[in-house]
Amino acid sequence: MEKRSLHISTAIATAVTVCLTVHGWAQAQGNTTTGAAGTAPSSAKVDKLVIAALDATAPSTPPADTHPALMYGLDKIPAGPSTVGDDIQNLGLNIYGYLEVGYTSDLSGRPAGGVIPTRVFDTEYGNHLQMDQLDLTVARAINFSDPNYIKRGWDIGGKVEWIYGYDPATADNIHPNGLNFYHSYATQSSAVTSAIQTPLYQFDLEQAYVTFALNLGSAGNLKFKAGDFVTLLGEETINPTTNFFYSHSLAFGMGIPFTQTGVLAEYAPDSRWTFYAGVTRGWNQALNDNNTAVDFLGEVSYAPNSQWIYTLNLSVGPQDTGTNNPYRTVIEPLITWVPPILNNALTLVSDTTIGYDGAGNASNGSSAGWFSEALYQSYTLNSHLTFNAREEYYYDGAGFTMDAFVYNPPPAGVSIQYGELTIGMKITPFPRGSLSRNFYIRPEIREDLADHGVLTNGKHYQTTFGIDAIYTF
Repeated sequence: MEKRSLHISTAIATAVTVCLTVHGWAQAQGNTTTGAAGTAPSSAKVDKLVIAALDATAPSTPPADTHPALMYGLDKIPAGPSTVGDDIQNLGLNIYGYLEVGYTSDLSGRPAGGVIPTRVFDTEYGNHLQMDQLDLTVARAINFSDPNYIKRGWDIGGKVEWIYGYDPATADNIHPNGLNFYHSYATQSSAVTSAIQTPLYQFDLEQAYVTFALNLGSAGNLKFKAGDFVTLLGEETINPTTNFFYSHSLAFGMGIPFTQTGVLAEYAPDSRWTFYAGVTRGWNQALNDNNTAVDFLGEVSYAPNSQWIYTLNLSVGPQDTGTNNPYRTVIEPLITWVPPILNNALTLVSDTTIGYDGAGNASNGSSAGWFSEALYQSYTLNSHLTFNAREEYYYDGAGFTMDAFVYNPPPAGVSIQYGELTIGMKITPFPRGSLSRNFYIRPEIREDLADHGVLTNGKHYQTTFGIDAIYTF
């Protein structure tokens, strides 16, 4: 009975709306400046008015759910008058992640069971398909443009990110000091043909931090971050979804840290400038520290328009085990340019890394320096296909950064020059589906060179073919 009354009421309201609309139109026609009597509207005009009135009273269609798979699924779980997904989002939280599976073939004939020299993550122990990373992140981001944040003047956020797979166990010290629950780092020497890590797949707490932001009005915004977080340094990241390639640059694996633990301040006076400054326990240090000092971590970023981003990163402090002196310093200028051609589909990146360690290590017994220049080009042809290229030169002074990652390291103190060229694609088979568009594959071909015989089987070169598949959820 209640439903029938509702239908009758809706019909009456619709009829009244139509009558008032037509009457208003006729009255307006009669009051025109011409002074002529108003004429009746044509049937076509009446039809349009009726349709408009019906549209105004018809229930609106809810917007399509465009969330990735995880939040999409939570949006379907009822929780009283709302859903689990709605309740999570009302708290400002987001839950998301990704899965990466990959394979690399060393065409230079590496020993069965060995690993690929100079690589991190895609070392491909045992020449098999591997689950590189399964990531789960719970985050509460702070949006400086959120009206509620602007009105309140402050906000609290944070992030906790876990990864599981082959990658956490392979790269030297990706488990930060004090958060290595397995107590067994991988051995990166490619001459090793037995198991290099136990277990083969491992968990890693990649990030765990809280943030606090203040709105300074016309002076901009100030945000503080405290905890364990990925480093500011590097064009490439642990997260594969923000990289151009499956394999990583030499500088990413050898010349900069993965994560740092400390306090970092971010100041954004406007949309163009961003400044970071803070102190950390050092490179890849967490609950434990390899010395008793802290280091400095900073960044200046300037984006004058949508085409240019200029970034300068700096890390200074003692990083060597058991000593607070001398210091290790890395300076990294990073430039991103989207030229105003090809419908802005081309992106060019220059990443320069300049490092110096005053202590060196046992293999060279003195100070050491390293230098890298990596160039990237990325062209998006369409929603299905993006072409990528990377060229890199890496100088390893006194073998300081690469000794543990090459085949049969040279004598102590020997400097080595490396080069690599990588060409690949990002293929998105189903870019239009709300869930299927989050799946893509990245095949690549890579050539590495060295001026000493430290690559596969003691060669000066190695050729690899790699491919990974990623699904974000």
